[in-house]
Amino acid sequence: MTIVVFGVSGCGKTTFARRLAEEVGGLFLDGDDFHSAASIAKMRGGAGLDETDRGPWLRELNAVIRERADTTVIACSALARSYRDVLRTDAAVAFIHLVVTEELARERLAGRRDHFFPPSLVRSQFEALEPLEPDEAGISLDGAAPLAELLSQARFYLDTHTGHWMADAASDLGSDP
Repeated sequence: MTIVVFGVSGCGKTTFARRLAEEVGGLFLDGDDFHSAASIAKMRGGAGLDETDRGPWLRELNAVIRERADTTVIACSALARSYRDVLRTDAAVAFIHLVVTEELARERLAGRRDHFFPPSLVRSQFEALEPLEPDEAGISLDGAAPLAELLSQARFYLDTHTGHWMADAASDLGSDP
């Protein structure tokens, strides 16, 4: 199974996804690592990506998802429903949407160093953002909550809604496996 942690830049998806992967014994992948050099340069220059840029990137991530037999946790913006549809084509994917305010996203981005995504593009991400729909397997969480709380909520969701058993989830949640 693949778990895609998504949201606007600055929502905490990379930190959260990395920790979630550790907790479930899965592989962490950062969707940013799959962007082309041209797309990174475009964003670094303050321009957003268009469908021509995103299409190959999303298809490559989908290919990686389909190739993986073990648990994989991917941090990926996946803002629009159509992008998430590409990611889940012929694959079992659960989505975790980290929801933050535009103010919090900008604040977090202002404190970043050595990342290609500029705070000037945050508004465009909020404009493109489409929340999870009822037919998409996933959960939306408050990205401003403490990391431990987010991890607990995500693990509970995964354990109870996807049938994805995690080795230590039962003891942490006080239930039987």
